[in-house]
Amino acid sequence: MTERGSAGWLESEGVAALDASELARLVDRTSERELRHRLIGGVREIALREIFRRMPEYLRPARAAGFEAVISWQITGAGGSARPEAVTEYCLHIHDGHCTLKPPGGAADISIRTDPTTLLRVVTGNEDPITAVLKQHLTVQGDLARAARLTKLFAAGPS
Repeated sequence: MTERGSAGWLESEGVAALDASELARLVDRTSERELRHRLIGGVREIALREIFRRMPEYLRPARAAGFEAVISWQITGAGGSARPEAVTEYCLHIHDGHCTLKPPGGAADISIRTDPTTLLRVVTGNEDPITAVLKQHLTVQGDLARAARLTKLFAAGPS
């Protein structure tokens, strides 16, 4: 059992084995400071890969019907403390009630830039994306009307 404030569960690829409910619970029980400390290097890459691998599973097809967009997710901190401005990019294409990962690059309708901690807190339902924007932990560019719909298209946190 992980004690409150500890992110020992982020030490290995065990994050991939967690279901959405357990992941949301662990993120909620871990301090933001600890998450930021742990989400660097290889752990950062494992967590990001797992988040974006799961994104298509959390799309609500009925709500996504008629919605079409390419979303570029730019996750900061790829260069560690030496190059905090470096980013890792993931692209999602939402179309016909489906969500697919696509290779990064190319034109995006919506660009979202954030750090890995904020991303993890938002996708697990532990932080409201609007609050993250207001705190300047998340920025959105492009088609803002479509971007506003994203929160309704995906199930955040456990169902």
